[in-house]
Amino acid sequence: MTAAIVVLYSVRSVGWYALPQSASTSNRSVPEGFFVFAGLLLLGLLGQGMTAPLLSEYPITKLEVHTMGLLLGLPMQLALLAVVSRFFPTLPDTNRVSRSHAIRMGLRGFVPLWLVVVGVATTFSLVRQLITGLPPAPVGHASLAMLMESSGWVVPAFVLLVTLAVPFLEEVAFRGLLQPALSRFTGSAWFGVILTSMLFAMAHWGAVQVEGLPGLFVLGLGLGVLRAKTGRIESAIVVHVLFNLLNIVLAWISTPASL
Repeated sequence: MTAAIVVLYSVRSVGWYALPQSASTSNRSVPEGFFVFAGLLLLGLLGQGMTAPLLSEYPITKLEVHTMGLLLGLPMQLALLAVVSRFFPTLPDTNRVSRSHAIRMGLRGFVPLWLVVVGVATTFSLVRQLITGLPPAPVGHASLAMLMESSGWVVPAFVLLVTLAVPFLEEVAFRGLLQPALSRFTGSAWFGVILTSMLFAMAHWGAVQVEGLPGLFVLGLGLGVLRAKTGRIESAIVVHVLFNLLNIVLAWISTPASL
């Protein structure tokens, strides 16, 4: 009941349902948004692909290989963003709020959005359990499950990456580039938010349980609305960072044997 009140109050005060009339809050072109988004994904996959053979050649864990792939892909992705910012600068956007205001909106919107995501994920998990008779996995994300069983250098390295670098890059790619491009392409801010959220959830296919994908879609909706309302990605980054950090904390709490 308390959770419902928090969510309803946030919807009313923040106005999650009301998006700007403009189809996009970015001054970048549609092709540029699509190509840079694709470039970031390909460089991330390249980093993972270059480290994948290490698993069969050396006595290391999957999480260590995955972490090294993230570390290898990160500088290449940042270099791409630096080149784009240097040679293809955006024009001033009068619809954008201040950075501090965007951060405050992210902090204020995190709790209600997290409650909705958890509610959706829990509902679909219960439905799957009723249909299959199988209990839900203790940890819903494959990387988090591996983290709970790991020790050594990979633990702090992975935690830092997944709470700082990954949220930043994913928000730049999905909400900073793809969402405005889709909004301009479809002529609708809401279409841009919905399509981006669908792709955001599908990008986690295989890493999370199937019943967890609807929750990620809802998370993407919330992040997309924040992006559209503020004209910035800082609010979405704040929510994404807190979401990942809280998931790690809850995973550790739920698996005390790993501490």
